[in-house]
Amino acid sequence: MTVAATSRIAYLEHEAAGKLSEQQLAILDAMEPEQGYSRSELVEITGIRLSSICGRVNEMLHVGILTVQPMRRCRVTNRTINPVAIHT
Repeated sequence: MTVAATSRIAYLEHEAAGKLSEQQLAILDAMEPEQGYSRSELVEITGIRLSSICGRVNEMLHVGILTVQPMRRCRVTNRTINPVAIHT
């Protein structure tokens, strides 16, 4: 089993045990499957501060719950970004 698969399983076990943070759950709940989001877009749809969004997104990227998508323009900042999406 790969490290990514093991990390994903551990993360899902935490989720099932109710150990995800409220912010992580809020981010995941706000995201549509297979749609990519910039961190600024996540701030806009969740109301969570950017610094917190960045931290929670990085945690979820690390364990493979989120994946990085191809570059595009952010709808909020108009900067070129690599959006993140829920790993399917």
